[in-house]
Amino acid sequence: MSRRALFLAGAAALIPALATVHTGSALAETAASRFAPPSTALTLTRVLYRSLSGGKQIVVTRRYSIRFTPDGDGYRLDGELIGADVEAPELLAGLAEIERKRPDNGLFPAQLDSRGIIRSMGAPIDQDVRRKTVAVGAQLIDRAPIAATTKMEGTALLKQVSAAAGTSAWPKELFNPGLREHIETRKVPLPDGGQGEVEIRIHAEGLMPGGLARQVERIITTRLEGTVKVSREVWTLSNS
Repeated sequence: MSRRALFLAGAAALIPALATVHTGSALAETAASRFAPPSTALTLTRVLYRSLSGGKQIVVTRRYSIRFTPDGDGYRLDGELIGADVEAPELLAGLAEIERKRPDNGLFPAQLDSRGIIRSMGAPIDQDVRRKTVAVGAQLIDRAPIAATTKMEGTALLKQVSAAAGTSAWPKELFNPGLREHIETRKVPLPDGGQGEVEIRIHAEGLMPGGLARQVERIITTRLEGTVKVSREVWTLSNS
């Protein structure tokens, strides 16, 4: 794998995480005004699909037990991780197992306003944990009895797996997105002077009592000088 290919792989891994931070303001005006979540516990399942180099893919599934509680002029959202699965290329099986066992304690509690819009939420993964995980993965690849070119490809995949592990911000309107599809496109400057394009597409399906969407999907398409990477996330709510 060439140095330029490695650069593009790293850039493609980083851009989706950077782009998702800014999706809230464009959608907040469209959320339904009435929001009355149930007081009983719900199960929230988040499945992240991210395309990797060479047609490979990583799939990260995390299931949370969540509960809404009235708090001031909004709601407090408590939750805990109750299950996790990670599918990744065999070369990264060790790293995938580390990610599967990651406790993911930093997301909750979250604060929502009266319409269910997320005001604040913890980070999906502690950056120190992320750095240590990447270091362990790099050591596993370096010690593996494989060709040097395969190790280079593994290192590129490692960067993408790290980015796919859940570092992107959740949509602020996740619990009250409205049913109209929203599309946002932005240009992103690259470190080598080039320019990439990121398209963010969000839509919801079905409504539960109280205004909650049964399913919200976010698709992030990153285009970099002839390469296309797709990150897809699906959140599903169900009764516990």
